Amino acid sequence: MRKTARASRTSRILPGARMSDQLAVKIIFPWGRYYAHPWGLNPVRLREAEWPPSPWRLLRALAASWFRSNAGHPLSSEAVALIEGLGRALPDIGFGKITFGQTVHYQPNFGATDDKDYAQYKKTRHENHFAAVHGPVIFNWPNLPLSHENLLRELLAALSYFGRAESICKADLVTAKEMEAIAGIGWCRPASGRKISARCRDVFCPNPSDFRVSDLWARRSSPSVGSNAPPHLIDALLSSDMKTDGAKWVSYEMPEDWPAGRVVRTPRIVRKRQPANEGPRIARYLRFSLQCRVPIHQKFTVPLAEQFRAAASRYFREQFGDSQASFALFGHQDDRPEDAGGEHQHAFYLPTRNLDRRSSPEERDSITELHVWCPYGLTQSEAEILQRIKRLIWRDGRYPVRPVLTAMGMEPPRGLPLATGVVKSPIWRSETPFVPPRHFYRSGNSGYKVREAESAERQLIACLRRAGITASGEVRRLGLAGLRHEAIESLPPMPSWSIIRAPAPATKERHVPDAVFLPTHVNGGGGTEPNEQRIGFFMEIRFDTDVALLMPAFGQSNHFGLGVFTPASPSPQMG
Repeated sequence: MRKTARASRTSRILPGARMSDQLAVKIIFPWGRYYAHPWGLNPVRLREAEWPPSPWRLLRALAASWFRSNAGHPLSSEAVALIEGLGRALPDIGFGKITFGQTVHYQPNFGATDDKDYAQYKKTRHENHFAAVHGPVIFNWPNLPLSHENLLRELLAALSYFGRAESICKADLVTAKEMEAIAGIGWCRPASGRKISARCRDVFCPNPSDFRVSDLWARRSSPSVGSNAPPHLIDALLSSDMKTDGAKWVSYEMPEDWPAGRVVRTPRIVRKRQPANEGPRIARYLRFSLQCRVPIHQKFTVPLAEQFRAAASRYFREQFGDSQASFALFGHQDDRPEDAGGEHQHAFYLPTRNLDRRSSPEERDSITELHVWCPYGLTQSEAEILQRIKRLIWRDGRYPVRPVLTAMGMEPPRGLPLATGVVKSPIWRSETPFVPPRHFYRSGNSGYKVREAESAERQLIACLRRAGITASGEVRRLGLAGLRHEAIESLPPMPSWSIIRAPAPATKERHVPDAVFLPTHVNGGGGTEPNEQRIGFFMEIRFDTDVALLMPAFGQSNHFGLGVFTPASPSPQMG
């Protein structure tokens, strides 16, 4: 997410401080969410997640990383000096745009009664509040010199989640060069004294004048010697006012564009039965953060996109009945407007990983976002239909997906490498497999044989030509060996895209080179029919010059997330 106002550009990141003096930590959330309750607040009174993230929480996380990596050992003198040094200065906190959301679940239990035989079964409602986050969260100590760098990097590398356990994260130090390259960041800075203002928020912080590292896990009044271990910090606080030693509430001034320019809010939906296609086209692009308690593997790309489109169709029929149709949302040719232009003008539903940054190998296996791109454009009514989708039931339904709107506009956010005719690059590579639109092989008693004129490479070239790409270049198939990688430690291995073994008779053990077997959309199915299994390939396109692809995806099921291409080496003309 990028901010258009220049007031928050990197020139304002460190006023009065030299970049060499910078100590900054960045936290990235691969699943795009930050779950955390404000310190000491009764969950029943919550209205949204803790924001900005608490520096006190960061110091507790660093201490936990030490104890996790050095089980049974007290903090070393170097670790004490590091954490106490961070606690004796208040950091600036930077972040991009966010969206507040919540999930609800019901805990089964029995009503209070002395006689269990007469207890009545009931359910207790629980709300889990979170912030959908795009881009990193940065803690920056402008005037604090970087010390114990190696130890700090080790503790950050061991930090696997931040907040609640659903907030999977990766943390690292930010170099001066990286800081200069970060754009769209708004900065929260500690105010002088407590303030009550729309632009100020209370943040739980270590007290710079009175902080000890042991305050992170124990009360100072707790016994430090004896046969019994001291009580857990939370147990010691439950009977008090939840105030810890060495900590205090600090008012932080939020960015200048808070909240209107920083928090993405879903507009209130108007239930008027006005024609869906009437009115101006207000958006061509919407991005949703997909909130799910488990990682969504990329092999569910098409089923998830079908679920989203099917939900939109269901809400459309509820609001407008069968008397109206929407070419922009569903692409039915019978409803095609006269001004729709060329082909593929209706909505693309594209589940992907986080495309804003370069993902690590293990993150490429997980779907965290869904992009809706409609070249024809969406009216207010059509955009509201998509915003009504709050729950997707996929796979076996055990872990529903919650789409949260994080961006909407006529074009994708600046710098997002989605091919919509803006981003230019000489090299484009597959994010998801390209499935040739036409069958390209024959099989029989003699074995498996490719129709050379219908090969995957030739069909991709034909797709590019039909899309209006006339530049010269070459197309090649990527090897699967270079795309596969090891699962990260402590997590179970994720299944890769299924590899095709033998579409030929068993007597002739053959396989399609560098191909995968995957579900594709069945035309007219609307997500209700079983997916068809087709053969796909990871491809690379190398042009002789910078080229902007006019469509984000090509081939079979390109409107449902297959055949998505992103730039491998974007030129300076990007964006």
